[in-house]
Amino acid sequence: MNPTPPRTATPLIRVVILLQLKLLLGAGRDLVLIPLALVAALFDIARLKQEEPRFLRRVLRFGEHTDHWIDMWSYGRDEQAPQRENVDALLARVEEVVRDPQTGARRARVLKRWAERQVARARLRAAQEMSARLAAPPSLPSDHSKR
Repeated sequence: MNPTPPRTATPLIRVVILLQLKLLLGAGRDLVLIPLALVAALFDIARLKQEEPRFLRRVLRFGEHTDHWIDMWSYGRDEQAPQRENVDALLARVEEVVRDPQTGARRARVLKRWAERQVARARLRAAQEMSARLAAPPSLPSDHSKR
């Protein structure tokens, strides 16, 4: 007879803590997206005669992207399912840093450099997009706006 190993609450507590962190991330994202979506919709409405709506669509795509990144309900999947590169991977790295003090400091430096690179890339993309918009000639009003 094989005795069953005793069950511990540690894996369950870990999942609950990680789910709470992801719920907080999702709530923070929602708090940012609520006014952002309203402002984007107002811009689209104001510019409806000159161009197709685009700002709200960008906010929606950003929301969808963050939804995939946060992947709120991933802990309900089978444990053998392949790990995605999303907030789960980031939380696993943070957990590893906290649990292992010897490699923790090195991992923390690596994560810091990664975050700094991501911020630098985002700033560069934003600057390139802004300069492209400023360099583009202003669009002429269509015949519909003269009515």
